[in-house]
Amino acid sequence: MLAPLHSFTGPFDEAMPMSPSPHTPAQAAAALYAMIPHALSRATLEEYGIDATPEQAQQITREVLSLSLFWVYSALQVTLSKTSKERVFGELRQCIFKIWESDLGQRGHDVQQYFEEMEGRRSAYDRVIQEGGTPVMVFTESASILESVGTVQPEDRQKILALLIDLIPVDPIGEQVAELDLTDT
Repeated sequence: MLAPLHSFTGPFDEAMPMSPSPHTPAQAAAALYAMIPHALSRATLEEYGIDATPEQAQQITREVLSLSLFWVYSALQVTLSKTSKERVFGELRQCIFKIWESDLGQRGHDVQQYFEEMEGRRSAYDRVIQEGGTPVMVFTESASILESVGTVQPEDRQKILALLIDLIPVDPIGEQVAELDLTDT
């Protein structure tokens, strides 16, 4: 079950432990990046019954990344000081810039434009939460966006929703952020 945004607490997930030693913002960002889904293959999409072109798979990957970054940002915002949040999230952005084409399979797509679009997505997702929405409602908003731009057909809406819920580790992200002990060195 997905935890509401305000309850990013609890025991640390043993499957993805973060050592109790202090981490630099870059190390924290790398650990968070390792948790989120990377490029989605057409085979992965087919496991959910979604028949996608390579371009559609790239778009779905970007949406999954946007949702993942929203949950990371939200967890950082409720857990860390503004300065620490900005440092960790800035390092995470730099990590994404470096692996945009390789790990995320986004050849031919402008990473800077993506981050501008991501900010709009974050605002849309944030509105859902501010209006009392649950993580599932945020995922539903994302599925609606993919449907509205023609990436996903209306009959595949529930399939993409299942994929989003299964792939994006909301609780582990919150737990990992809650365990952060940042250092400058």
